[in-house]
Amino acid sequence: MLERAASTDELPPERLLAVLLRTGAPGCDVLELSRRLIEAHGGDLGALVASDWRTLAATIETHNKDFPDRKITGIGRVKILELAAAFGLARQGMRHADGSLRNLDLKTDTASKAATVFRRHFFGEEQEVFSVLPVDGGRHPICEPLRIAKGTADRTQVDPGHVFRKAVQWGARAILAAHNHPDGEPAPSEEDLALTRRLAEAGRLIGVSLLDHLVLGAPGSAGGKGFVSLRALRPDLFDSGS
Repeated sequence: MLERAASTDELPPERLLAVLLRTGAPGCDVLELSRRLIEAHGGDLGALVASDWRTLAATIETHNKDFPDRKITGIGRVKILELAAAFGLARQGMRHADGSLRNLDLKTDTASKAATVFRRHFFGEEQEVFSVLPVDGGRHPICEPLRIAKGTADRTQVDPGHVFRKAVQWGARAILAAHNHPDGEPAPSEEDLALTRRLAEAGRLIGVSLLDHLVLGAPGSAGGKGFVSLRALRPDLFDSGS
């Protein structure tokens, strides 16, 4: 009797990646190579799948410089292009799936709807977290919110370049940004306003609009809304054409 083949859902990430890699390298079998490749992306399989071929090549190069004893070898240009193509196909499937990503098929055309998505994403966080939600031309989420940075109880550092690299990798037409204030008070700081201006300017340069930047607090804060929309509060910070 043949044993039931394992579902891909039951396989650990490194084994799934090993299927794509097919072979390892001298002194590094395919499973170890898979582990190192995931490790190079901070252990985040989502970050690996979100990579285009340029990002993938650059990440491997950086990893090999930083960790010479755990080099990723045997993955040349052809293999990088093959992986990037497979990841691109996976992203296309995720965008049109009927699963959790497309269960967000609400149209994020109001700050309240966007806040609902982010509030679930930030649930239980005791530190400040900054995330972005890539959306398509109809303002439907392409994926779950992407965590960009996590800071202290009251501050986090955000690189606009990193924000928009993520957005471009997902083929976003625009993004919504949000961060939480763990103390429950969503009043924006001067740093929040300055970051919003930088994000809006960066978005204009590459053609990916910043639709809004939300600051989430306690559910009953901000007059019962639980969040502050910086577009509503300070529309001058945003591109008037978005």
